Amino acid sequence: MAENRASAYTEGVPCWVDAQLPDVEAGQRFYGELFGWTFEAKEAYGGSVLARLDGEPVATLTPKTDGRMPTVWTVFFSTPDTGALGGRIRAAGGQTLGDARTVGHFGAAALAADPEGAVFGLWQPERHAGFGRRHEPGTFGWVQLYARDTEAANAFYGGLFHDAL
Repeated sequence: MAENRASAYTEGVPCWVDAQLPDVEAGQRFYGELFGWTFEAKEAYGGSVLARLDGEPVATLTPKTDGRMPTVWTVFFSTPDTGALGGRIRAAGGQTLGDARTVGHFGAAALAADPEGAVFGLWQPERHAGFGRRHEPGTFGWVQLYARDTEAANAFYGGLFHDAL
């Protein structure tokens, strides 16, 4: 399916999700049973595990680094340049939450927040473009933002990701 190929990840297209969990093993049991995912440990990345469906990557489960933080799923949007996109985010009234970090040979990740504080991720790929499968049962299919000011949110995200599919 062409829609599942890495080449479909133009800037602004959701390309990855991760869950920050208090108990990654419990998350593996839950999501494994729910979606049929299998898991590959990534010891080099702080206890994170890569979730796969039929051998294709679909998500990451990672331990929360701060127990005070909520258990959340983070959506990552594809970008060819986290630095340039970070500049546009700041210019549009959002903020970047630290510098981009290299994730081995997979790519670079950064976190950002929109003007209302909703956090999202940026992904600049190297060897890992994003989802190996999506838009089918057990895989990523939809993102929805709950915002107090939908017009402002539409202007912010539409201005950043106007070319997204």
